[in-house]
Amino acid sequence: MLYRPIAVFDSGLGSLSVVRELRKIIPAENILYFADRLNFPYGRKSKGQLKSIIIKSIKFLEKYGPKLIVMASNTPSVQIFEEIKNDFSIDIISTKPPLKRSVKLSQKNHIAIMASSGILNSKEFNYLINKEVPQEVFITKIDSSDIIDLVEDGSFLFDKVRTFKTIQNIVKSNFKDSIDVVVLSSTHLPFVKNYLVDLLPSIKFIDSSSQVAKDTKNYLQFNNDLIKNGTGKLEILASSNKKDFQNILRYMGTKEIIYDVSLQF
Repeated sequence: MLYRPIAVFDSGLGSLSVVRELRKIIPAENILYFADRLNFPYGRKSKGQLKSIIIKSIKFLEKYGPKLIVMASNTPSVQIFEEIKNDFSIDIISTKPPLKRSVKLSQKNHIAIMASSGILNSKEFNYLINKEVPQEVFITKIDSSDIIDLVEDGSFLFDKVRTFKTIQNIVKSNFKDSIDVVVLSSTHLPFVKNYLVDLLPSIKFIDSSSQVAKDTKNYLQFNNDLIKNGTGKLEILASSNKKDFQNILRYMGTKEIIYDVSLQF
């Protein structure tokens, strides 16, 4: 059991994009990575279902004595974070789409947002857009649930033809020449950014993984709780399909042991 780790969780592989950023900028910190594959995908859950899942996940992670918890998924961060953030003794950092940054980068005032159906259709997300995106900036919402599925089950690693065709079909159906910035509003999507760049070389892509890592470092520095020396350890927990998940992580170069916590959870 790690000493005072940073606990990072979402519904599966998406958290790894955040974990990788954390290990780059705060390498001395211990990280507990919980992949709640039992409840994948968050993006197709009702708000009530999602809230129940997230509360259970946070209570589960509290048992490991983390110094803070990172909700490494855009969907619950947008839909329920504000409702539950004060209900726990441990501080929680959310992962939200970098909409303000996308506005600054766009020269054509046309932004695309790639995300799960759950976040795109939520009233909370529409409120966030109205709050952070000026009216003169046009938004195109792109349901990327099928791409997220391909990432989670490892197809993006083992079936590159299918992955390319799936992404290509979504690109052809949704993209217009006036779009110049794309927000990847799922922590799963950075893993297929290379396909998107190949298909849309003139477009800027931004995601929230690096920003949430910076937010985490800033939090630790502000609270004088940042470890600066040494090398932190990574521990990985999975609530379902541990063997398949381990194969995917091994293929991606992550060698840590994965612990099955389905019975405990």
